Amino acid sequence: MVNKLVASTAVKDINQSFWQHKMMPHLTVRSTSNSTQGYKAHSHRELSIGLITAGQTLLTLPGNQLCLSEGDIVLIDPNVVHSCNPINKLPRSYHMMYLDNHWCCQVLSGLYGHNVDKFACEYHLLPKSIAHSVLPTCIEQLFSAENLANDIAASHADLSEKIDLVLLDILSQFVSPVTDCPNQDPLAYSIKRLLTQDITDAPSLEAIAEQLNRPVESLIRHFKARFGITPKAFLTNHRIERAKYLLKGGMNIDWKYKRH
Repeated sequence: MVNKLVASTAVKDINQSFWQHKMMPHLTVRSTSNSTQGYKAHSHRELSIGLITAGQTLLTLPGNQLCLSEGDIVLIDPNVVHSCNPINKLPRSYHMMYLDNHWCCQVLSGLYGHNVDKFACEYHLLPKSIAHSVLPTCIEQLFSAENLANDIAASHADLSEKIDLVLLDILSQFVSPVTDCPNQDPLAYSIKRLLTQDITDAPSLEAIAEQLNRPVESLIRHFKARFGITPKAFLTNHRIERAKYLLKGGMNIDWKYKRH
């Protein structure tokens, strides 16, 4: 697949474009600008990530409604019925990213050290994060006139690395494997959230144990019961997966991190 931009005005004159590239076959992006178009209940087969760049929109999910504003990032599970509509008929702008489910499963398999063939989002509205805030800028660069006119491999490689690192971060923090085990232990999710807030300087298990007022052994036991892997192994796998993208982009890796 080559760099592909398709502008569309066929649906009620919506100002939107679609982006795909051979360097990121797992990603399709739809960018919509100043639209008042509403959408009836529908679903996507891929994991969807929405980025609001201007205005507001109302996202309706099963049993939940979210009012999204500029800067908000939202996750929508594959095949989950939802609708997105403008508020007070005012225009809004946003990017929608559609991630291939097989790619997501591959990433999660690398993180958890076992085969993952199904996953679910732990959150829908993501907390504000400096790491995630670079994502809209990267997407806008994909649609820039320079990138579209000149399919420069180095430029796309740099953007691919940046985007994939943020996607890895989002998947590791907010998406988990679905297993036959009914265990949805909130403590395990709290541990993972604390571990992955800053993967380059993750807190020690001792620090997490003190914060959560639980013994280290209890943290390890709860985490492994839910995810099938120890916190230390999960953290190591995360660093390995992150290093793969950095090496792909040509960066020299020098790991120095605390013992967990």
